[in-house]
Amino acid sequence: MSVPSVPPTSPVLPSLPVIVGFDGSPRSLAAARWAAREALAAGAPLRLLHVGQAWPTVQPISPEFQPVLGANESAARAVLSSVVAELRAAHRDLDVEATTAEGGAGNEIPRAAAGANAGLIVLGASGEERHVVPQLGSTALHVAGRAEVPVVLVREPAERAPHGRGVVVGVDPAGDYAAVLDFAYAWAARHALPLRAVHAVRTGPAAPEPLEAAVAAAAAAHPSVPTQCVTRSGDPAKLLLEESAEADLLVVGRRHHRPLHGMGPTDHAVAHHAHSPVALIPHG
Repeated sequence: MSVPSVPPTSPVLPSLPVIVGFDGSPRSLAAARWAAREALAAGAPLRLLHVGQAWPTVQPISPEFQPVLGANESAARAVLSSVVAELRAAHRDLDVEATTAEGGAGNEIPRAAAGANAGLIVLGASGEERHVVPQLGSTALHVAGRAEVPVVLVREPAERAPHGRGVVVGVDPAGDYAAVLDFAYAWAARHALPLRAVHAVRTGPAAPEPLEAAVAAAAAAHPSVPTQCVTRSGDPAKLLLEESAEADLLVVGRRHHRPLHGMGPTDHAVAHHAHSPVALIPHG
């Protein structure tokens, strides 16, 4: 199915805050820069959140202990201030602020997003993780698997702005993918990009009609987005990873309340190994 290209429209975009988990690493800086462009495009405020270790309020064991803790906190605040200044200079119309919290980042970031009624969480993902077996307990995977709002994982080389390759969205026509498609189409429309809907059929014929029917409503609601539907036989994770090599954003669904780490095998594979930023959208 192909939807004819028409001049882009200016959809009314939500102004819900965008939350970035920031730990001072190069990957979190890449995430902050990526999120700044998204927040500006959506007319949304950007909030950088640094979560530090919660230290017990006890008498320090030596006079040197307390100054070290104070220096660590000061260093974190100095880095945050520097990044906020950079983003304000680069995007003069962007509403950006930084906050700090204590505790575990995997819990505090979703809590902050819920408290701020955020529309999106953006986290950095290490570019080196493609060729190793990552740990399931990482902050990024914990947040992506449990958050009640969309989460985008950004790798360091992918911090650049979209440059016309398009959006790829993985769709299972038998599932409830309305929220996933809405996110993918809204992002494509905002950046005037084409969208490629992909469905992998493990067994049986790779008929295109179910996928075309599944995306019809979302495509009709975003007539400015040229749409292509691709149905192929094979493993969903492998197909989506191949497609991500030619995408500005890969969008996949994640079911609510999934046990264990909150992500299915396909979500898990693309979160670790995709070549583009990955948006994980809770649904179902």
